[in-house]
Amino acid sequence: MHESRDDFATMGRRVLTPVALLFVVYLVGVIGYKVIGGIGHSWLDAMYMTTITLTTTGYREVIDITEHPAAMVFTIVLLLFGATTVVITGSMITAYVVEGDLTAGFRRRRMQKRIDAMRAHTIVCGAGQTGSAVVRELVATERPCVAIESSPERAATFERQFPNVPVLVGDCTEDEVLTQAGIPYASGVVVCTDDDKVALVTTVLARQMAPKARLVARAVNDKAAQRLRQSGADAAVSPGNIGGMRMVSELLRPGVVTFLDQMLRDENRNLRIEEVRVEQRSSLDGLNVQDLRLHEYGTGLLLLAMRTRDGAYLFNPPAETLVSGGCHLIVMGDPPSVMHVQAAGTVG
Repeated sequence: MHESRDDFATMGRRVLTPVALLFVVYLVGVIGYKVIGGIGHSWLDAMYMTTITLTTTGYREVIDITEHPAAMVFTIVLLLFGATTVVITGSMITAYVVEGDLTAGFRRRRMQKRIDAMRAHTIVCGAGQTGSAVVRELVATERPCVAIESSPERAATFERQFPNVPVLVGDCTEDEVLTQAGIPYASGVVVCTDDDKVALVTTVLARQMAPKARLVARAVNDKAAQRLRQSGADAAVSPGNIGGMRMVSELLRPGVVTFLDQMLRDENRNLRIEEVRVEQRSSLDGLNVQDLRLHEYGTGLLLLAMRTRDGAYLFNPPAETLVSGGCHLIVMGDPPSVMHVQAAGTVG
């Protein structure tokens, strides 16, 4: 892979080589005409003669070669060889631009600059159906993300679907590709590949390169999920189990499922259930639930539950419940409102 790293090498093979050859021909022409002209003519005269010869312009000659057979032979050879080099160089440059290589190279470098500037973003390994669903939710909740896909065809489809999300074409099991995706600065990694072996290697590598990032991996079955967790994944999700739970929920509690679906698909409200960590010495630390005044952070922001520091969940916590550093608030609201609460729960 490494397309962004190979752009200049490609340009060298396709463009710089004929340009260098043209420069050598031009240099030979200048030196040749300077020798032919002797001390009576300057280097500028030699450059002028070479230029009008290679471009077949036909202006007045400043160095007379009509009475010098050797000079005439030199001009013929220079004209034939040089004109051919000019045509080849021009066609190579035109083909390079028309085929989109130059434009694609610039686009990849701009994309890499965007990735290099990202902080606390999510890396999605695999841009298939599962990866696209993950990215769709990240985009909906206004979280920066980068995708890695080994298939150029699927990467192109993903790029059309999410034009504002950078996608790298490469192997997520290579540390160089993960480095290009900014893994040292990522807050999360989602491994969505269909191959369990690839998912396992990626999980181990990602955990080594980003020990503090939250890592979620896709597993085909429970045995694979156990291996992924042992390899460093914070969570392993089996699409089969999730699909089964969804089907039985549609059977037993269709109203709840419909509500959740509408909440996720409502483009006007864009409501989500999010987790807010309360750090010690933050503006939320030490307040009671009634003193949180969540309505000031956004319209319709609702506190559903609270997870205490010991891991216990308090659903619909009473107004006098103390909110202390280290606990987590489970709230429902739109992404901007949730971000305001998360900022309030952070020190500094």
